[in-house]
Formats: sequence, structure tokens, C-alpha cells
Amino acid sequence: MDDVVHDDQLEDKIRDSPRTAAVYAEEVQQVETLEGGRREHQSLTQETLKVPKVSAYGLLGEELLDICQVDVGKTWMTPYRSYLADGMLPAETVEAKVTKKNSGRYTVADGKLFRHGYTHAILTCVSGDQCMRIMAELHEGICRSHVEGRALSLNAVWAGYYWPTMREDCMKYAQRCNQCQKHVDWHHAPPEESRSIHSP
Repeated sequence: MDDVVHDDQLEDKIRDSPRTAAVYAEEVQQVETLEGGRREHQSLTQETLKVPKVSAYGLLGEELLDICQVDVGKTWMTPYRSYLADGMLPAETVEAKVTKKNSGRYTVADGKLFRHGYTHAILTCVSGDQCMRIMAELHEGICRSHVEGRALSLNAVWAGYYWPTMREDCMKYAQRCNQCQKHVDWHHAPPEESRSIHSP
């Protein structure tokens, strides 16, 4: 019965052993040596500030810049977002009818508009510069596939994005790509130079 050692007793035995005490003392000495050297080269992430470095008037008396929200303006998403979030339809009757009819395909979550897709459960609606950035990344990005316009629009859908003029925009983007225009006919070219054959 005396051979049974509890966890608390085991920890005490390990801590009190002469070898462990010597190793512990050596580790403490190494840490103190390292900390002494680090004080000369303190990292900014470890520095404790007692007074803020930025005052209400800017850094070192510089003028404080005003930060203003930029209004994105009206996009194709605005009528759907305002109808689904607030129940407000556009003033024009034709546009209001189209918005009301197509609003069943869209959902607003956290202020963002999403479209229910056929191949994907939900697509993120984008507009403006975001469309150009998505096309550039899919066409010339990390994979550099340089696919033609129709395939580029399908890649955008598979990536989870949607905008109404997707196919036309992707076709125009692929037609403006310089590398695509240089190498467009290579797959139609014969493997070797054509030679004429004369009949006798």
C-alpha cells in the first residue's frame, strides 16, 4: 500500500530531485540572460505605453486628417437591397414591377445582397470595381488560365459571384487581353507548315 504514489506526491518528488533543481536553475539563468539582452532591443509589440503616442491633434503637431465615408452611388443592387431590407420600391412603375418580380431570387444578409443560384446555393452580388477585380483574378491571376469570355463568366459563377452583365463583361474583358489576342489562333494552326501537292 505504501508503494502507491499520488500525482501531488509525484510532482513534489520531481521538483525536489537534485537534478531537476540544477536544470531549473540553469534555465532560469538562461532566461534572465536573454531578458537582459532583449531590453536593449525592445520590440514595439511588447512595449507598454503609459501615454498614447497619437494625440487628438495628430502626430507631432501635424494636421489631423478627416475621414469621410464615400458614397458608392446607385448600382444595380440598390433597388433589390432597399426592397428586401426596407420594403421600398423604386418610383418608376416598370422598374418597381421588375424589382418586385425578381426579388424572390435575392436575399439580404448583413447588408450584403446574395442571389440564389442554380449551380450554387448562394452567390455574392458585386458591382463596379469588384467585377473588374474578379475578372482580372480569374483570367490573369494565380492560375493564369486566360480562358475565353464564356468560360470566364462560368468561372466567376463557380467562384460564387454574380452580376447581371456578367457574360458580356467577361467577353469584352477576354477580347481586350493582349496575350489572348496574340495566341488566339494557335489551336487552329496546323502542326507543321502546309505544302502543296502536285498531281501528275
